[in-house]
Amino acid sequence: MSTITFENQRTANLTLSGARTHQPAAIAKVRSILASRHRDVSKRLLVAAALATAMVLFFLFYDALDAWQIIGALRAKRVIGLVVVAVALSASTVVFQAVTRNRILSPSVMGFDAMFALVATGSVFFLTARVANLIPSSIMFLIQAGLMTALAVGMFMMMIGRGRSSVHLLVLVGIVVGTLLRSVTTMMSVIMDPNEYLAVQDRAMASFAAINTQALWMTTAVTVGVVAYMMWRSRTWDILSLGQDVAVALGVNYKREVKLALTASALLVAAATALVGPLMFFGLLIANIAVYALGSSNLRHLIPASAAIGIVVLVGGQAILEHVLNQATVLPVVIELVGGALLLVMLVRAARR
Repeated sequence: MSTITFENQRTANLTLSGARTHQPAAIAKVRSILASRHRDVSKRLLVAAALATAMVLFFLFYDALDAWQIIGALRAKRVIGLVVVAVALSASTVVFQAVTRNRILSPSVMGFDAMFALVATGSVFFLTARVANLIPSSIMFLIQAGLMTALAVGMFMMMIGRGRSSVHLLVLVGIVVGTLLRSVTTMMSVIMDPNEYLAVQDRAMASFAAINTQALWMTTAVTVGVVAYMMWRSRTWDILSLGQDVAVALGVNYKREVKLALTASALLVAAATALVGPLMFFGLLIANIAVYALGSSNLRHLIPASAAIGIVVLVGGQAILEHVLNQATVLPVVIELVGGALLLVMLVRAARR
């Protein structure tokens, strides 16, 4: 028995000695893999940033050098608006999907587009189109952005409480509220005068043709501040995607961080929607492209990557359709078509798993 014990002890000592010998090598290998992955992600980020810069320059200078003094300021204002909208909707969707842990969802399911359409329809329904057109665009922007943010934050505060499925219940309530708001909008549209309804159609559709300068600077300030805050909180919010139990075990105040993340996402979507109108599937499209192209799920990588890809799609698409094909108002329709098709494909693939 003593001989067996001695042999077992010697074997254990040799095993521990081998583990200590190979431990530095294993750690070095892991660090090498992580460093290689970080370099790969950084290269992809640089490529996305270069493409975004190229699309901005293409929009600004294509066929414009001869008359730059006339159209330069107009194009610069519009490209700033497109960049702000692309960054706001892309970053908000990435954070929203990280919190909900679902790549099929976007902040638009909270009823932002329905609230925007309701405000646009209600202003014409109660005030008539002539009076509604007299309201300064900056005031209308503040009303729409404020109501959309209040709607989202109110649902966050009421629904995120006890229970493991509170986030998913919040999404369900958002879908129901959006359906209710659309029903009210439809009822007012049926009752109002057909000529007034034409004015509503112009107000409720997304458009990049004319961007209000005052609303643009307010949206830019909100977007810069909120995106900077998202980047600052990105490491903490990455933990939220692991689930409530894991986040709490790691010392994260789950409820507070979820409320902060969703509120930041709501602010971006509300500001962008109030500026140009609803783009329901744009964020969903860009966020999934970013995940596939970047190969990383970390928010500190996904937020800038999705912003750059959003600029490529929005600014590049508008430049091609407007400057090359002379179709300035087609891009929102194309985005909704492609984004809706992507959502259907993702739902079918998820159902087959």
